[in-house]
Amino acid sequence: MSLKQSLPSNLGRAVDKSPFNAQEPLLKIRQPPKGAGIIIGRSNPTKDTLNNLVYIGQVIENTVGKSYLGSGIWLDIDFPHVIYISGTRGSGKSFDLGVLIEGISALNQPSIVQHEVAPQCSILLDMQNQFWTLAYEPRASIPENAQQLEDLKAWRLTAGSLANCKVYIPHSTTPFTKTEEVFSLSASDVLPEEWCALIDQPLYSPQGHVVATTIERLQGERYSLGDVIRYIESDASWVGTADTTRNAVVYKLRDIERTGLFARDGLNVQSLLEPGRCNIFMIRDLRNEDKAIVSAIIARQLFRIMGDFHARRKVSAFFSTDESEPALPSKVWLFIDEAHIVAPNEGPSPARNALVEYVKRGRDAGLSLVLATQQPSAIDDRILSQVNLSFNHRLTFQSDISAAVNRVPTKTLSSLKLSGATINDFGDMLRLLDAGECFIGDHSTSRAIVSAIRPRITSHGGYNPS
Repeated sequence: MSLKQSLPSNLGRAVDKSPFNAQEPLLKIRQPPKGAGIIIGRSNPTKDTLNNLVYIGQVIENTVGKSYLGSGIWLDIDFPHVIYISGTRGSGKSFDLGVLIEGISALNQPSIVQHEVAPQCSILLDMQNQFWTLAYEPRASIPENAQQLEDLKAWRLTAGSLANCKVYIPHSTTPFTKTEEVFSLSASDVLPEEWCALIDQPLYSPQGHVVATTIERLQGERYSLGDVIRYIESDASWVGTADTTRNAVVYKLRDIERTGLFARDGLNVQSLLEPGRCNIFMIRDLRNEDKAIVSAIIARQLFRIMGDFHARRKVSAFFSTDESEPALPSKVWLFIDEAHIVAPNEGPSPARNALVEYVKRGRDAGLSLVLATQQPSAIDDRILSQVNLSFNHRLTFQSDISAAVNRVPTKTLSSLKLSGATINDFGDMLRLLDAGECFIGDHSTSRAIVSAIRPRITSHGGYNPS
C-alpha cells in the first residue's frame, strides 16, 4: 500500500555531518516511500496517507547502515498519544510543549509545520504562567525573540500565532494581558477523597468520615464550599461525632475557602471544547494541592464528556441512527507542565486517580496526554506505564535518568561515538545533550533516535529574565 503524497523536504537546518555517530542501525522506522522525512506515533500500519502530520524536528545522528541524518521528524496525530517529556531546567521541555501545541492548533496563517492537519482541541495546565505567548508571533524588539526569529530563518520556517487561544487565571492571579478570564471550580465537582487530599487526611479517618458524610448528604445539588462548611458546623447533623474532629475539618476548609478557587457554579469544561482551540490555565500562583485539584477536575470531566460523546457516536453508527450530538471535537489533548507537582509518586494528590483513569481508558474517548517534568523519578508509575512516545532531554541525576530510561517505549541506544569517545551508557548520553536536543522514543521504531526539536513559530515566553 503506497502513500499518496510526499512530505516537504525543504525544512530544517542544513546538516551534512554530525558529532553523534550511532553504532546501532535503525532496523524499523516509518517513512514515506517518496520524499524525505520519518513518521513517529503512527500506530495504524494500514494508514497510507500523510494527513494529520505535525513537524517537530529533525534527526541529528549518523547511523551505521542507512543514515537518516537531517530527515524531518513528523508526528502522526490521528491516534491518541501519551507523551512523556523529561529534562533538566533549560533543556527544552517547554519548547516541546509549545511545538506540539502549535502543530495541533488552528493557526492565524497556514504553516508548513502542519501537513494536512485537521486542528484539534487542547487544554494546557501552565505551572509557570509562560504559555500565553502562544497567541503572538515572536517580536524582534525582545532579544530572546530576536534569536528565535534567527533560528526560524535557519530552519526555513516562518513565524506564526494561534488563531483561537483562551487564557484562564484563578482569582488570586492579577491579569497582565487584560485578555484573561477568571475561572473557579465548583465545590460539587470535588470528590470526597480529593477533599481529604486537600486537607491532608486519609479518607478512612475521623476527619475523612466527616468530609465523606457531608458530601454524601449534599449530593444531588450544586453547592459551594461555604455550604459544606455550614453543614459540618451544624450540631444537629453530628450526634456522636467529636467537636474537635469537626472543628479541625472546618479550620482547614476555611483556609481553602480563602483562596477563592471554589464556587457553587464553577468551570464548565465542555464549553472549552472546540476544534483547534487552545485553552491555557495559568496556575502558578496556586498552592500545589490546588494545582492538583484543577488537574483532577479537568481530567475527570474530559474523560466523562468525551467518553459519553464517543460512546453515543458508536451506537448511532452501529444502528444507523441520526441522533443530534453536541458540537464537540473528536480529539482533545491535555498538556501538563511540571507534571510531578500534580501526579507525584508519593504523598497525597487529588489528581492521581483521575489521571490514572485518563491514561488507561482515555484512548477510546479520543484523549491524549502530554506530561513534562524535570523530575522523572517523582511521577506516578501507573501513569507512565501508558507512555507511547518519549522525548528525553538532558538529565543529570541518576535517579531521574533511571526513571526516564525505564519509561522509554522502545530500545535505548546501546553505543554512541561522540568527539572520538565511545559511550555505552545511555545515561551518559543524556548528560551530554545540549538544549533542544533529545532522544525520541517511539514504540513503533526499533530504538530511540538522537533528534533536535524545531524552534517555536509562536513567541516563546519561557526564556530567562535578563
